[in-house]
Amino acid sequence: MKTFISIIIGLVVVILFFLFRRVLGRENISIEEHKENIKCCLTLENYVLIRESPYANELSEYTIYREEDELKFRGEAAFFTLTTHPPETNTVKLTDLSTHGLREREFLRYTCNLVDKIIEKNKQLKNKNNH
Repeated sequence: MKTFISIIIGLVVVILFFLFRRVLGRENISIEEHKENIKCCLTLENYVLIRESPYANELSEYTIYREEDELKFRGEAAFFTLTTHPPETNTVKLTDLSTHGLREREFLRYTCNLVDKIIEKNKQLKNKNNH
């Protein structure tokens, strides 16, 4: 009987060990995702870069509509807006207007990738013009 209880306790300890290890591992992933999201944020500079770039439409998977203080991104199943809110501040507000429940975090990554593509395209053209 004592051996059986020892085996049960040992199994419970091993199971708890793996559960806690898994939870801690997820916490580390969340921290890494959070760090990535901090690096990739909607700044007024990025907003203006997308708004003013002649290559944004070419490089974007979405159709970009430019309005006075707003950029609208329209895709097959998504509709997002970036608004300078209020216009006199340096903040940019992201709104998910899609009816299919796409996530704002995914779109945030998308906009950061779009900004990277625009910057890369600008560098390529600058290098091409210098040679």
